[in-house]
Amino acid sequence: MSTPLEERKPDREADTRERLLKAALRVFADKGIAAATLREITEEAGANVAAVNYYFRSKEELTASVLATYLNPINQLRLQSLQRCIDRWGAGRAPIEQVVEALVRPMVELSSDEHRGRAPIRLLQQIRALPSPATNRVLSEQFDEVHSRFLKAISAALPALSPLEVALRYDFARGAVMQVLGDLDPVGRSVPGVRPQDGEIDNEVIVSHLVRFIIAGMSADHFPEAPRPETPTA
Repeated sequence: MSTPLEERKPDREADTRERLLKAALRVFADKGIAAATLREITEEAGANVAAVNYYFRSKEELTASVLATYLNPINQLRLQSLQRCIDRWGAGRAPIEQVVEALVRPMVELSSDEHRGRAPIRLLQQIRALPSPATNRVLSEQFDEVHSRFLKAISAALPALSPLEVALRYDFARGAVMQVLGDLDPVGRSVPGVRPQDGEIDNEVIVSHLVRFIIAGMSADHFPEAPRPETPTA
């Protein structure tokens, strides 16, 4: 028969691990992974440095766990939303509007942190600015399937576009989402023309504007390839 102390131990361990993940997200997002120290993270979490070694063994493993914890739900919901769209309309027939919403909505709705900020977005921006082999590997694990599935769906919805145009417009769409969410984070700069005193912008408003903006870009006329410069002759 277990004692009350033994019954509470798993809950305490889960709580400590969760506090370390939340603290690491905030510190990594604010300072960058390379500059952040384990001591800063454990002080933020109210734990000791040994706790990091106990739960994660290394800073690299802690980083991977943070990214998985906060990116997996976003990307799984993206894939589920896209699959529901394909199941409804049939393979190759999903409207671009539905495909874009499946890409945008999960990132907008699930990237908020407990402080009403966008720490996962700031962390991704830090990683993009200061990449490393370790974080590149984790991002590949998190995003490769998402990219592959959405590129295929966009190509099917907009068959007039070349593979290069699809890839570029998809990347423009991702960049727009990251830029807007990063600027709407209270820790960030703010969107030009949007005053802090106007209050928080509702997620539904953000989704609506982003989706319409991205659809307009995705559906723009086919761009002819720029002529290649002629090779000078001797």
